[in-house]
Amino acid sequence: MKSLTFWDLVQKALNERRLKFDDKSKPQMKIDSDPLQVAETSYVEPFECMMVKALEATTMQVVSEEEYAKKD
Repeated sequence: MKSLTFWDLVQKALNERRLKFDDKSKPQMKIDSDPLQVAETSYVEPFECMMVKALEATTMQVVSEEEYAKKD
């Protein structure tokens, strides 16, 4: 005796035409004329830029603000 599986039942329904796959194809993808939608975005100029000095990894020593101001 053969045990029926889900796939067997689906195949039987397909053979008996009780089940069929849809013939409709997916609608074609629409291509945006402006993919970034620049017209709908808002752009703001930066008003401040934080700069950081990058140093090689060395031993650092604490310097007070007054001493640092004198060095510049």
